[in-house]
Formats: sequence, structure tokens, C-alpha cells
Amino acid sequence: MKMQLAFTTLSIVFSMLVSCATQPGPSNSSTRQVEAAPSYSQLKMEELKDIAHASPPRALEALYVLMGDEPGERPADGPAMEDLRSLAKDTVGSIESDYGSAMASKDFDKALAMLDCIRALNGTDRFSSLLSEAGRAKASAFDELRAGILVAEAQSFFDNGQKTPALMVYSSAMEESGALKSAFSDESLKLWAARAFEARDRRSLGLICKRLGERSLPLPAGAADLLASHDSITTMRVGVVTIRVDRGIRIQQGLGIPDRVLGTAFFIDKAGYALTNYHVIESEVDPTYKGYSHMAVKPADSSEDRIGAKVVGYDRLLDLAVIKVDMTPQYVFSFADASAMVSGQKIFAIGSPVGLENTVTSGIVSAMGRKLLQTGDVIQIDAALNPGNSGGPLLDESGSVVGIVFAGMPQYPGLNFAIPSDWALKVIPELFRPGALKRAWLGISLAERESGPSRDGIEITYRHPAVGAGISEGDRLLDIDGEKPKGIPEAQALLLKREVGGMVLVRVRGSSGDRTELRYLSERPFSPLETALRLDRKDRLFPAMFGMSLTPLPSGLFESSNYSIAKIWPGSVADEAGLSENDPISLKRFYIDTEQRAAVIQLYVKKRKAGFLESIIQVPASLETPDFI
Repeated sequence: MKMQLAFTTLSIVFSMLVSCATQPGPSNSSTRQVEAAPSYSQLKMEELKDIAHASPPRALEALYVLMGDEPGERPADGPAMEDLRSLAKDTVGSIESDYGSAMASKDFDKALAMLDCIRALNGTDRFSSLLSEAGRAKASAFDELRAGILVAEAQSFFDNGQKTPALMVYSSAMEESGALKSAFSDESLKLWAARAFEARDRRSLGLICKRLGERSLPLPAGAADLLASHDSITTMRVGVVTIRVDRGIRIQQGLGIPDRVLGTAFFIDKAGYALTNYHVIESEVDPTYKGYSHMAVKPADSSEDRIGAKVVGYDRLLDLAVIKVDMTPQYVFSFADASAMVSGQKIFAIGSPVGLENTVTSGIVSAMGRKLLQTGDVIQIDAALNPGNSGGPLLDESGSVVGIVFAGMPQYPGLNFAIPSDWALKVIPELFRPGALKRAWLGISLAERESGPSRDGIEITYRHPAVGAGISEGDRLLDIDGEKPKGIPEAQALLLKREVGGMVLVRVRGSSGDRTELRYLSERPFSPLETALRLDRKDRLFPAMFGMSLTPLPSGLFESSNYSIAKIWPGSVADEAGLSENDPISLKRFYIDTEQRAAVIQLYVKKRKAGFLESIIQVPASLETPDFI
């Protein structure tokens, strides 16, 4: 029964990205070259200087490790401590300078990354004294400065005519800042409340009006009525369009068959920006796709067959994309927070199943918190969905968007999924910028206990070879910049607020006690396991891939294929396959199924739970694990 469940779960993962569009190809692998991180203890001074010139934060991560070693632990020919301190001081100065330059040029992403670095450096005994007085003042005023940068970024979006991301970023700044008042003057709140009202953005308007009410300030005229009103499904349908991606002709059994991808998109900005799924428009932006691809949309209730559209930004991990349509929408959707959704709550979906435009279906929330994507969690629903529904809005009874439909399984009627609005809202502003969204990561895989993390944190099961040493397998993740995640999705959400190129302080618990590590945030590859396979031994990947760690058994001159299972993580692929600790196994075959995006192992095993009955089993695991941060 467990084995059947494991394969059913994997079937869902493999099928979810191809079930709501018309015959799209499998998700492709990461094309960005990923290299193994250098061993910091082996670096020479000239190498450290080169790293500091190219990336001051990465150099400081290395220096943090080197300067923490006892003299006897450093290589005899390694850099002297005086030279390390001198380089560290210069590198800290470079980060402070880069922050000022980024603010002057309105490079808000870099400014946020450098501000994160300054705060992290100020939190370390080794580097805090190297900051200037102004740098330490910035660290002390971190929340205020971060809110100010976000407000400036929101104004930049608004000046570019992109009102929706402007309001989202402004609202995010308010939510993050809590009771902080200095970044949000009375005049600023009134101005942005008026903008939210004009855009009919109920979510942003509600958040700003709450802050106005706390200060006993008047609301915009008509704001209370708008917040209390609900739009009808009939009104909202005109804000949905059908996407058609023409990919030419494909040959099947000697016959030419039109290759089409159908999907749905819905407008989120009056300037013609619409939200959809990445897998619907994948061939438009995938550099590895060599065939013909042309995207157009068909508006609701329109006699026009095609309207031009182009992809703006996209996020492969959350399967989202923003497209720009050459039309002025008649209706723009507003979001609500999906965190308040509960099982049994009624929902509606609007989409174009098999090309039937403006089809409305209804159902209930079946479950929250399903882990199917590489990041975050998803909503399970039972509303009827079919190929073509992908990218359509999932609505609550008030008509607000609480999710984006992204997967349904024809072979399992009623088993469908949507991306929660909470996760979408974290990345949508970035999708208004051209190209792929870049994510910061720590490069570690985590495992929770069945009831969530224990008091001593979430277990670290694997460290990707592309990130530096310092955090090890078996350590427990306690907090990131002082915030303790309750589980893997919460840890991923914390990093979504960080920028590539920044730094964080990570507190972990190891065999020798608690310690704090200064970590550089590099860019996450789409498929961490796939890149790790090119850099690491396959058996070292088993904890992250299959949820089990192995102890090699004695062998001859060559790498052993005989192991004993050292540990099984509850709920993992290995656990569902019926394997248990201390089972002796022999690895007969390990291969990658590129079509199904899976790693597959064939094992000869003597299961203790089955009286050491000998058997050969095959265990698949998705390459797109949801456990990396």
C-alpha cells in the first residue's frame, strides 16, 4: 500500500505541469552552468582578492570562515590573520559604497541586497567593528531604510505606468514594517489610498485604509463602499482571455498534427498586463526550444480571433508568468489573501477548457498546504478543470483572486490544484520586469518531522556543492536573520524577501552546540538536484532525493554499490517505499528519466520489516523536490 501511494504521489508531480495545457513539452532542465564552490581553507590571498573584486559578499563569506579558524587549523602557507583583516575591512567598505551607488542609480534590488549585507555584517563579532559609523547606523535603522527603499520602488513602478506592482510593493512595505511610522507619512498614505481606490485594488486599499484608520485619518470618498462591494462573475468574465500558442506542426506516426498549447490568463493591471502559468507560454521564452512558437490571445465575448501579446517576466518555480496584451482590459482582478482559506470553502474558477472561453466552474477547497511545486505549497480543489484552464483565476465567494489554477489530472477527476495568492503576491511585482525571476538561496535541503520542526529546528539533509562550507548535513536550522521558520515553506518565504547577492545570518545547531554562520545568497538553479548530479556522488544525494542516508559497506578497489540504510526520514519517498533503517541494499541501477523529470533507482534489498525477504524494487523520485531553500 505504501509503495502504491509513493508512485501515485510521484504521478501527480510528474503530470501536474502537462495536464492543463494542450500537449506542452516536459519542463526543461536548468541551462545555467553551475560550478562547485571553492574550498575556502585552500584559498590564497590573491584568489581572495579576485573574489572580493568580483563579489564582495561572497568574499566576506570566505573571510568569515577563514578568520574564525584557530591559527593551527589554517594551512601553514595560508594568508596571515593581519592580511585577512585588512582585506575584510576593504571589502566591507566596498559593500557600503555599493549601497550608496545603488541608491543613487535607483537600482533598488541591489540596494536591498547591500542593505541586507550591512545588517548581517553588523550582527557578527568579526565584521561589525569594520563598518563605518554610518554603516552601523544603517544597520540600526534597517527596517526604516528597507521600507523606504520599497516605497521608492513602488513609486518607480507607478511612474512607469505599472500601477498593480506599485500598489503591491507599497502594501508589502506596510505589512513588513508593522508599527513603523516614519516611512509612511500621513500624506503618503492618503496619496496611495487614492491610487488604490482609482485602480479598484481592494486588497491594497483595505491595507492602506486600515493604517489610515489607526491614525484617525479620513478614507477616500467611496472607499468604504468599494471595500464592501462584490463584483459579479458576469462582470469578471470579461477580464479573462484565452491564450493560444501555435507551435507549428509536429510529426506523429508519420502524420503532421497541429501543435497547439491552450491556456488562460486574467488581467491584473489596466495597462494590459495579465497573469498566467509559465508552462502555458514556455516555448515563447525557453532558450532550449528550437521550434516555431507564436502566442496570441482571444478576449472574452469578442469577435476578434487573435490579439498580439508578449511575455514580460516569468517564474519557473512557481509556474507563473506575466504577459502584456495589446488591449485595454474591461475588468482588472483584485487579490485576497489565501491564508484565510479553509477546507470546505466554496470557490470558483474561470477559464477556457479545451478552448471553450469563459467557462465558469465551482467547487470547494479540498485541502491547503499541498507540496507539489519546488517552492511553497498549493491549494487542492475539486472544481472541474480541463486542458486550457491553466493560468485562470481561482476566486472566493467575494470575487477576489485567491489562487491561480495550474494543474488538473484527467485520469483523477476532481483532483486539481491552484497556486495560492499569498505566494503569487510575493513574486508578481518582479514579473513586471523582463526575463526570468532570479531567486536567492542558501543551497541546503531540509527535512521536517511529520508534526513539523522540533524544538531544535529543521534538519539539514544536504548541502549543494555550489555553495560554500559552513553548514553541514545533520545540522539543525534554527533561524534566518533572527526569524524562526515553522517549516520548509516558511523558510522559503523568508528567502523570497531577500535578493541575490545579499547576505544573511543563519543560526544552526550542530553536535558542538549552536553557532551563527554568515551566508552569501547566490542565484538558485531551477533544478538543484540536477545540477548537483554533475558535481557530487550520487549516494550523497540520496537524503535530498529519496529521504534516506546510506552507509557504504566494505568493498574492493572500486566505489561500493552495497550499503546499509543509516536513516529514513518520515514521509519521504524511501519511507513510502517500505524501506527502513539498517536494511542492507545493493544499488543495481541509477538513471535519470528526462521525460518524467525523475531520478530512478533499482535496489536489491532485504527488508527487515518483511523478515529480511529478498526483493528487487524500483523507486522513483522527482528531480523537482520542494525541500531546498
